[in-house]
Amino acid sequence: MERKKVLGFKDLVLFTFCAMFGVEAIPAVAAIGPSAISWWLICTIGFFLPFGLITAELGSTYTEQGGIYVWIKRGLGDKWAGRSIWYYWIALPIWLPAMYIAISDIIGHMFFPEMSLWHQVFLSVVMIWIVVGINLCSLKFSKWVPNIGAITRFIVVFGMLAAAIAYFLKNKAFANEITFAGIIPNLSAAVVFVPMIIYNLIGFELMSGAAGEMKNPARDIPKAVIMSALIIISFYLISTIAIWVIVPIQEINVASGILQLFLITFESFALKQLIIVTLGILISVTLFSEIVTWTLGENRIVAEAAQDGKLPRVLGKMSKVNMAPIGASFVSGIISTVIIIIYGLFARNAAEMFWQVISFSTIVGLFSYAILFPVFIILRFKDKQRVRPYRIPGPGWFAVLLAIMAEVFVLITVLVLAIQPGSDFTRTALPIIIGVIIAVITGEFLVSHSLRQFSKLRSSGG
Repeated sequence: MERKKVLGFKDLVLFTFCAMFGVEAIPAVAAIGPSAISWWLICTIGFFLPFGLITAELGSTYTEQGGIYVWIKRGLGDKWAGRSIWYYWIALPIWLPAMYIAISDIIGHMFFPEMSLWHQVFLSVVMIWIVVGINLCSLKFSKWVPNIGAITRFIVVFGMLAAAIAYFLKNKAFANEITFAGIIPNLSAAVVFVPMIIYNLIGFELMSGAAGEMKNPARDIPKAVIMSALIIISFYLISTIAIWVIVPIQEINVASGILQLFLITFESFALKQLIIVTLGILISVTLFSEIVTWTLGENRIVAEAAQDGKLPRVLGKMSKVNMAPIGASFVSGIISTVIIIIYGLFARNAAEMFWQVISFSTIVGLFSYAILFPVFIILRFKDKQRVRPYRIPGPGWFAVLLAIMAEVFVLITVLVLAIQPGSDFTRTALPIIIGVIIAVITGEFLVSHSLRQFSKLRSSGG
């Protein structure tokens, strides 16, 4: 069944913005303090811009459905392609529980102040299967979830800006002192700053997972990358500073810090409850749309790999009606349900659970990016004659340098998240490391088994 071309330039900008502008991690970055500003700029120059330029070139050059899977397969072959997509995809159902918990925490603050962690877990499981249902719909319909999510993001950010202005006009002071000395990057604190910022800056490649459903990927992908990048970095800086204006750094709640900002600002307003509930709903919709956006992209990528024999065939099962990734969506939902129940048993509260899940999933997911940047360099030399509608400006060595810079940031982030400096190793770092090892071993088994099965099927003429 031929895929319908339903995604245009505006859809790609909104899709990428919705995937990459993650409001759930803004409070965690804001909790770092004013020096996060300098680290935002360092990570933007060292990782975000190189990453954007690299994916713009790859996405416009190789326009087949599957995106990052197709790129790695062309560069390193079948096994590395399967291996990398396993890392890329399995991080999704591991990461999603953190998002569901963040939404549940916000709902608890608004309507059920005494909501327990297990009630949050139950609410999260309900949301997991709503997302699975959306993934089973046609992309012509489901694309409106990220489009609406992008709009709610604009409203939330401008609401944060308005709240910061209102707070300052009322109190004639910021909740935190922001000085030039405080903004200067502290190398000893980089172990905290870099991972959270890098986490916020991944996702440019996601739209290429649905390249087969784009109207003109070669033309629209580079333009969408550039436009969304400008919006994303501006909004991250605005929202981070807004939190500093209102919430004392030592009191920032990493799971629900944005709602906390509005609670403090509108404490004395007559319509306080109505304002808080409205903003809380908008934030929840924003987080929910981010979940849907990532699942729409990644489930299509893993389905392409599974149909190509690199992962279990169940992940490649597609709807005969609308080409939706049925198998990947259901398996992802099952894994997310199991993961969130397991973490509910170990975490003492939502904030701790949020950080552990984010760390675990980010490490696994970043393995695929650690493979991607070397692949870009390989394809530059291996596929020299390929027509590139967009090519990174400058000499060849400059593009290679950008890939190396991005790779360094990825490796530093993985190392820091695995070690968890300054934390209780047994309670915090060890479970994460064990989980990562299990994920890697499982992936090696599944990829090897799938390749053998696919080879037998081809040799038998099936």
